[in-house]
Amino acid sequence: MNKELSRRNFLKGAAGMAGIAALGTLTACGTPDDSGSSGSAVAPSASSAAPSPSAGQETGIYIPGTYSASAKGMESDVTVTIEVDETKIISAVVDTAGETEGLGKPVGEKMAQEILDKQSIDVDGVSGATVTSKAVRAALEDCIAQAKGIDVSMIRDGNGGNDGQETVDWLGEAPVIADADVVKTADTEVLVIGAGTAGLFAACAAVEEGAKTILIEKFGEDYGGSGVRDTLGAIGSRQQIENNDNPDKFDVITEMYRQSNGYGDQRLYKVWADKSGETIDWYTDRLAEKDIFFKHEVDDHSHEVRYPVFDVGHSVQFSTMEGDHDSQTARVASVLKDYGQGLGLEIHYGTSLVELIKEGGKVTGIYARTDEGYVRYNASKGVIVCTGGYSLNMDMLKALQPETVKMININYSYPGSQGDGIKACLWAGAAMDDAHSSMLFDRGGIKPDQVGCQEEGVLFWMGSQPFLKVDLNGNRFTNESGCYDHILHDAFNLPGMTYAMVWDADYIKDMERFDSHGCSRMFPHANGTDPVWPLDLNEGVFMPMYREQGIVVKADTIEELAEKLGLPADNFKATVDRYNELYDKQADEDFGKEAYRLSQLRTAPFEGLRMSGGYFICTLDGIKIDTNMNAVDTEGKPIEGLYVAGDCSGSYFDASYPNLLAGAAAGRSVTFGRLAGKNAAHRA
Repeated sequence: MNKELSRRNFLKGAAGMAGIAALGTLTACGTPDDSGSSGSAVAPSASSAAPSPSAGQETGIYIPGTYSASAKGMESDVTVTIEVDETKIISAVVDTAGETEGLGKPVGEKMAQEILDKQSIDVDGVSGATVTSKAVRAALEDCIAQAKGIDVSMIRDGNGGNDGQETVDWLGEAPVIADADVVKTADTEVLVIGAGTAGLFAACAAVEEGAKTILIEKFGEDYGGSGVRDTLGAIGSRQQIENNDNPDKFDVITEMYRQSNGYGDQRLYKVWADKSGETIDWYTDRLAEKDIFFKHEVDDHSHEVRYPVFDVGHSVQFSTMEGDHDSQTARVASVLKDYGQGLGLEIHYGTSLVELIKEGGKVTGIYARTDEGYVRYNASKGVIVCTGGYSLNMDMLKALQPETVKMININYSYPGSQGDGIKACLWAGAAMDDAHSSMLFDRGGIKPDQVGCQEEGVLFWMGSQPFLKVDLNGNRFTNESGCYDHILHDAFNLPGMTYAMVWDADYIKDMERFDSHGCSRMFPHANGTDPVWPLDLNEGVFMPMYREQGIVVKADTIEELAEKLGLPADNFKATVDRYNELYDKQADEDFGKEAYRLSQLRTAPFEGLRMSGGYFICTLDGIKIDTNMNAVDTEGKPIEGLYVAGDCSGSYFDASYPNLLAGAAAGRSVTFGRLAGKNAAHRA
């Protein structure tokens, strides 16, 4: 069955995983293909030859020999064995024989090959086998440490045994591919790289405009890219106009500009504001052709708020579809692929971008890697890079976003987020954002005896609800209604970067009254649109699980709750008493939280958990672009023939993600992807 990665697919998939508490590096949820063997050995071939060492990888980095290590997978120990010479890994075996049939077992061959291709611990996970993939990486880290003759903690701490000195060149030199290495050449007019949210819209737009179009995707057809995100932000859609709930575009542009600290390009915001509505209408029509509903999220705006909220979100309505959730998400994911292929779109799976081809200052094609070897793609009208960000490339993250690395509790990144497209564009002379940031949500749960982000941290969706939050001294420290990453940034300055969130027996009624906006919402929107994380999923699956695991603790008194959370009882009791007093006054005199978002802690049992770090979704910086979606060089001039859209594009976000504009990132991706496809198709 073809399963595509989506937020809701992840939610449902995670619910069935007994090992959810161990998802410290969650990467995907879907179904891998069934072709992999349980114990897979891979040696270099013409198509998978190890890359030449970079400047930071001189001879003598490994002690030649064979090394093996194991780590706990979903149902069994996963074992990795590598053989190295002085400079590279020359063979790899990944034994997943004891893992889940059809899920964990196929990981072996795929990740063994990636170990050789990447020559790094930063290998992609396999969709649908998160826990097994994590175990492979853990065992590989141990093997690498053995081969270097260092303690594995040095690998996991990120210094690679180099006494904390950063020696990794995350960009490196552009690969050199000889004509003799090319086994095949393909000619097209428009080439789109990456079958995700931006790429599918770009490919469909190009082929609609009459251009011969090829879409390449690094993963196999069973995974087939990330699909399209469930919630897309827009202004001016038919539904928004019909609902008389179409936000003023300049109010929205101003808020996005403010959230970017002025680094965002207002010209791009206006392009999105002007073009996103028609993009959403087009997508709504494509889904309707398959009897899939796509609805505008309308919320109650009767409350006075301190943080502006705009109803820009539109989302797939899974509750209206028949079948199990896996079949539903597969059905949604296939809509644009089927539509594009019906117009003549070619999709080539298992094909990875290696390098852009630039001739006479113009990008004219790419070199790609396949199982058969290198393929040269010539694209006479343009190449559109939609490869995602770099949230799984730890070398890039550590170099560009060291603060973000410290705040990651759960990494929910698409498996392909390795920065490949960004690096290829930089090698071709494009410019990258100078300010770097990521999308982090305040949903990292840890156990009451833990401090800071943890490998075994859990995704605690209720973390974004505005319940009372206190530091480890039991003192309130923030307006809990703040934006998701704002609270994380505030907590970054707390001892241990850790805080506690608490509630009482009436918490469900409180959450309904809180009227949360966007993906943190657990109740239907004011117009009946489905929430991303429904209450029954939270209460039926996740809360019982976290209580059983000791993540969420329960107590009959406030003093007992303080003890179980490791908080000073007197301080915490005084904070709770003051919070109850503010609730009675219906006025937050201390931090200014809106009255309707205050709650009381008076009805036992009382519950709470410790929290640290966030739910990491993607990086927000990327290649600078102009209003035509052209990549620009360091002088701000467009690079002819090169277009960029999606998470690998920049000039848009910085510092914080505007989460009160639901679907802002994905809405940009589909709008700019579609524009890139049209612009490329009409390039002379």
